[in-house]
Amino acid sequence: MASTDLLDLPTLRNLVDLDDGSTSLVAEMTALFREDSPRRIQEIRTALQAGAREAASRTAHALKGGSGAIGAKALRAQAAELEALAQDPAATVPEAALARLETTFQTTLQALEDYIRTGGSQPGQG
Repeated sequence: MASTDLLDLPTLRNLVDLDDGSTSLVAEMTALFREDSPRRIQEIRTALQAGAREAASRTAHALKGGSGAIGAKALRAQAAELEALAQDPAATVPEAALARLETTFQTTLQALEDYIRTGGSQPGQG
């Protein structure tokens, strides 16, 4: 997946602008994202395995919010999908959806780290 599929670049640019052109705010948020997201993904998995759909939905909602705040648009969309599935008692949450969430987190984290490493410049930006 290309970084533009993973990341909401306008959100990241806004964070850089808030930080007077520096990526240090994005770096701080990425550190929190790196620490928090795997825990939330595991909590979703554990809650679903225990049949605690409401807890899974709440945790997916929190992951969706955190992902949106840092511009992780693909992860945000997947968390929203899981949130909705967990809210529907008739729906089955496929293991593949959880595996995809974990993979998307890893690729998003790499894209964010690349964004920081390049000082916020992305291919195709002038």
